Amino acid sequence: MKTNVVARRLAFAAASVLLLCYAANVALRIGQIKFGAATWSVGDVGEFLLVLVSMVCFVAGLLIVEAHSPKPMVDAMESTTGDGE
Repeated sequence: MKTNVVARRLAFAAASVLLLCYAANVALRIGQIKFGAATWSVGDVGEFLLVLVSMVCFVAGLLIVEAHSPKPMVDAMESTTGDGE
């Protein structure tokens, strides 16, 4: 059980750090455009990869949470009206 918590926290922490790196990169590029400051940037492909890996880590964290939840998730296709169909 403890390894599940560690894996979940690691996945969400990695997603958070990567998203913060993306936000910092965008802020640096805005500063570069507005003020003409010479700053370092990861570029367009780097931004794409930061967001992509961040999303993968976030979804992995969600899947870990869902896999170890005590009760089953509700099926979206399951009828909740109770009319027997």
